[in-house]
Amino acid sequence: MANVNEKLKTSWMYAKKVFSYIQQQGLSTTVGKIQKRMQTKMSLMKGGQETDPRLKEIYESLLTAYQSGAIKGIAIISSGMEFDELYNQRTINFAKYLAEREYGVLYVTWQYDIAEQHEKSFQYAYQNLYQVPMYPYLYSLEELAMFDSIEKKLFISTFPAKAFYTTLPALKQHGFKVIYDIMDEWEEFFKTGDASWYQRSAEEAFVRDADVVSAVSVPLQKKFAHIRADIVISGNGYNEKISKHANIANKTKGADGKIHVGYFGHMTPSWFDWNLVFHLAEQDDIVVHLIGHGATEDILKKVEEQPNMHFYGKVHPGELHTYARQWHIGLIPFKKSKLSEAVDPIKIYEYLYFGLPTISTGIPHIGAYPCVYHCETAQEAKQRIYEIYEHLDETYTPELQHFLETTTWDKQFEKVEDALNKA
Repeated sequence: MANVNEKLKTSWMYAKKVFSYIQQQGLSTTVGKIQKRMQTKMSLMKGGQETDPRLKEIYESLLTAYQSGAIKGIAIISSGMEFDELYNQRTINFAKYLAEREYGVLYVTWQYDIAEQHEKSFQYAYQNLYQVPMYPYLYSLEELAMFDSIEKKLFISTFPAKAFYTTLPALKQHGFKVIYDIMDEWEEFFKTGDASWYQRSAEEAFVRDADVVSAVSVPLQKKFAHIRADIVISGNGYNEKISKHANIANKTKGADGKIHVGYFGHMTPSWFDWNLVFHLAEQDDIVVHLIGHGATEDILKKVEEQPNMHFYGKVHPGELHTYARQWHIGLIPFKKSKLSEAVDPIKIYEYLYFGLPTISTGIPHIGAYPCVYHCETAQEAKQRIYEIYEHLDETYTPELQHFLETTTWDKQFEKVEDALNKA
C-alpha cells in the first residue's frame, strides 16, 4: 500500500507540474519538454555504439600533452550548456579554472538525444579544453583506460543527471576522483517545470558516493547533511576579465531627478517577483531597468506600458557594465520559496563588483553580504531604495573590498580543491 500511495503522490505531482507549465509556457512548449524527456530515457537505453573517432583523437591528444609535460592531469566536467569563454556561469568558470591549472579538460555537454547537435562539439574550445557531446562520451567509457598512467584525474558534475551518475563505477575504476558540486536547488527547478532530467535518488547517490561534495549555499549544505557532514561551502563568484570595470555604478543624483535600479538575469514568474517590480515602477521617482529572459509575453506587454520601466532583452555578460554604470542600485526581486532561499545568485557578485548596493527579496542569506539589504515586503524594498539613494557615496566600503577579494571564482574553487587534497 505504501508503494501505491507513493506512486499516486508522484503522479499527482507530475500532473500539477505539467498543468502549471502549460499555463506559463503554453501547450506546445510543454509537449516538447515531455517529448525530449522521453527521448532522453530511450537514448540512454541504446548501447553498443562504437567510439566516435573524433573523441578517440581528442583522448590521444590529451595523452600526448600529458606525456610531453604540457598538462599535469585530466579533468572531465559535465555541463548543461556549451562552452563560452566569456559567459559568467559556474560550470564554465570551473572548467576554465582547471584548464588554467594545467589540467586537460573534457567538457561534456548534455544532450536530450543522440541526434542533438552542438556547435562546438569535438572542438578545442579553450586552452587545454575540448568540448564533446554526452552520448559519444557515455558510449566510450572503456577508452578512459588510455589515461590509467595519469595520476591526477578528476570528474566534476555540476548537475546530477542519472546519465552521469551511472558512469561513476567506470570512472573510479580508472582512478578518477569524483566531485559533486551542488550549484542549484535542482529539485525545486524540477517542480517548476525545468530540469526535466532530475531524479532525487540520483542526486542523493551523487552526494553519497562522491569523494568531495561542495555546495554554493548553507541551505543546500543543510539539505543533504543527513547523508554526509563534510559538504564544503563554495559560493559563486565573479571574473574581472568578464565584468571588466569595477565600482562604476552611478554615485551621483540623476539629472532627471530619478533613482535608477537595475536587474539582469532570468525573469520567469515561477520565482521572479513581478508584483514587487511593478510596485517600484509605479513610483514617479524610481526607474526600473531589466535585462534578461524568461518573462511571458503578457508581462512584457505590461512592462512596455510602464513609463518607468525599460526592458533590454539578453545582453552578453561582457557588456553588462555599459548598463550598470547608469544604475544607482541593483535589484534581486525573488519570491520567497525553497528555490530562492537556496540559491547563491551569480549576479550579486557582479552587482557588488560594479559597486551597486543591492536590494534583495526571497534570499535571506545574501543579506549578510556587504552592501546587500534583504527585504521582506515591497514596501520595505521601496523604503530601502530611498535610504540608500541618500548615501550612495558611502556604499563602497573596505568591508566590500575585502569581500570582493575573497569571492573571485578562483578563490571559490580553491575551497573545493583544498577539500579534495585533504580527502
